Amino acid sequence: MKRSLGSHLFLAAAFLAVALPAVPSFADGIQAFSFTSAVFRDDDPGTAELGYTFTVGNNPIVVDSLGYINDVYQGTHTIAIFDVATQQMVPGALATVTTPYGSAIDTYFTYTALSTPVTLAANTEYQIVSQFFAGEYYFTDAEGFTSAPGVTFGIASYGNYGDPPSIPVFATGSYAGNDPGDFGPNFTFTPVPEPSSICLVVSGICGLAATGLRRLKR
Repeated sequence: MKRSLGSHLFLAAAFLAVALPAVPSFADGIQAFSFTSAVFRDDDPGTAELGYTFTVGNNPIVVDSLGYINDVYQGTHTIAIFDVATQQMVPGALATVTTPYGSAIDTYFTYTALSTPVTLAANTEYQIVSQFFAGEYYFTDAEGFTSAPGVTFGIASYGNYGDPPSIPVFATGSYAGNDPGDFGPNFTFTPVPEPSSICLVVSGICGLAATGLRRLKR
């Protein structure tokens, strides 16, 4: 039975849908770092910037949202991602997150979607930093800590004690005592498909289209 060109194009589209991972929506983004339990603390009397460094793996990632650990009190935090080598903010990697009241134990993080997703380069070290205000809660000494495939946790970072700026700047302080430990910010991301996967998909589509054209000419 001969198939029409339309049916071959349909098969090509189906092949594409199966071979290429779907680009997830904000709700489907992968959370970079997770844990099963931690110490819940509010004993830091100062205001500061709190965060950590991380390294992207062999393939780029697309960051689609920035988040902050939920507090038992409603709070607003500005979060940013920096390139460690240049200590400059990654363009577009800035968001303000308002955590809801009384949900810290339930869901851990609240996220704000970036207006335009930001691509982070492969094999590059970055730092995510957020504001932390006196009397707020944070998690430390995380248990059951996991990193999502494609990113690796680095070291906890801090800076600007007593006077955190309204927009975060690169945090120059670091400490390894609680790593992976003190949690304020987090992010979600989408992996970028490997070039070999894209080539495989394109080759498959071209092959299906060529087969359809040859059969139409018979």
